[in-house]
Amino acid sequence: MRDEQHGPHQMHFAAIAFASTFSPRHRAASGLRAMLGALCLVISASAATLAPTLAHAQSPFSAAVYVNDTAISNYDVTQKMRFLEFIGASGPNPRERAIERLIEDRLQLQEVRRMGGRLTPDQLDAGMAEFSARAELTAEEMLARLAEAGIDRETFVNFIRAGVMWREYIQAIYGPQLNITEAQIDQALSVEGVQPVTEVLISEIFLPADPQFAEAVERVIPQIQRIRSETEFANAARQVSASPSAASGGRVDRWVNIAALPPQVGSAMESAGIGTVVGPIEVPGAYAFFQLRARRNSRDVPASNVALTYYRAALPGGRSEQNMAIFERLRGQVDLCAGFPAEVLRAVPTLPESAVTEITGTQAEINAATRAELERLNAGEMSANLVEGNDLVVLMLCRRSVSEENMPSREEVLMGLRNRALEGHGMIHLQRLRAEAEIRYP
Repeated sequence: MRDEQHGPHQMHFAAIAFASTFSPRHRAASGLRAMLGALCLVISASAATLAPTLAHAQSPFSAAVYVNDTAISNYDVTQKMRFLEFIGASGPNPRERAIERLIEDRLQLQEVRRMGGRLTPDQLDAGMAEFSARAELTAEEMLARLAEAGIDRETFVNFIRAGVMWREYIQAIYGPQLNITEAQIDQALSVEGVQPVTEVLISEIFLPADPQFAEAVERVIPQIQRIRSETEFANAARQVSASPSAASGGRVDRWVNIAALPPQVGSAMESAGIGTVVGPIEVPGAYAFFQLRARRNSRDVPASNVALTYYRAALPGGRSEQNMAIFERLRGQVDLCAGFPAEVLRAVPTLPESAVTEITGTQAEINAATRAELERLNAGEMSANLVEGNDLVVLMLCRRSVSEENMPSREEVLMGLRNRALEGHGMIHLQRLRAEAEIRYP
């Protein structure tokens, strides 16, 4: 349901003022060095905020945390840890993740009940049966397996109750607002068949490999390697990442084919726990870190059956402040590939037309670094993470199509789009509840 999502703690950045100065338009060398140095202090300082959740109270039934004055006991936490381990979603910090999931469960139930929501016994039974069926078990067989693992019935019931009530609540609030267009279905059909056997949701941090940043980058790399939560990683990305995704905490909001990632990243993420950070990985002009947020299995389409059409522009000067400003301008003004060449040449009048090229080829024919960048893009999106020679490489994905048969029906795609849209609304709604809640540790 949600147990492979989100990191457990909110980092408190002592140097938060740096965030506003490190926009893509203002990445001067001195500023980047300052921020890379500040991150070392920032990550260390966050350890103090984690201490309350790592302390184990003597009694299993004493409170581990309060959510709006509702207690979550140490017994609840232990049970949740076992349950998350049972379903393969415990991550590298099991107790922290269990507390985070329990906080979300409590917030969801409190909100639904505040609005008068209720769950009937039939709905609860259906939810338990639906979840159990994913493992090809009946609800009773699932409960028996859980009992063998030391997990009581109430832990499973509470998990299902929170999930079903929240799903129904979000559907009731946001469902009538959804308007999935035919164009969206067409786009989804062009992407749907591309899905690989294993896909991941990732976040990314790119540190510049330019010599003038070498000392600062060397200091901050070990700090990023010690990150264990999604919140820490997101805050670090906002502070120091040279990628355009920095503003969103490094989040790549697209399921990514692990085969399209650098080999050492893809192989690690195939079996790594949620929250694992992989890196640094050397890519042209940068050192990259990737954090695993979620993983799923899906369709398998050979890379030779996936056709990509994209534009590539090479801007002299590498990852300079001027080039990053040009990239931000392009990203803000160009929505369709048809306008990309003219806008690039308008932004850089000295650039020869040959520096902007339209390329069509199968996924198997494209070099690994470019393929990894394009895999993280939807049609109409741009990337500026690669530097080749002294050129900043700007990529814009125009189209992704497949020749695979047995594509899903339009009705199936429509349902998938609705579910993803509702999931997005639910995540935002939950984040708002979290921000407004009183969460305290004894």
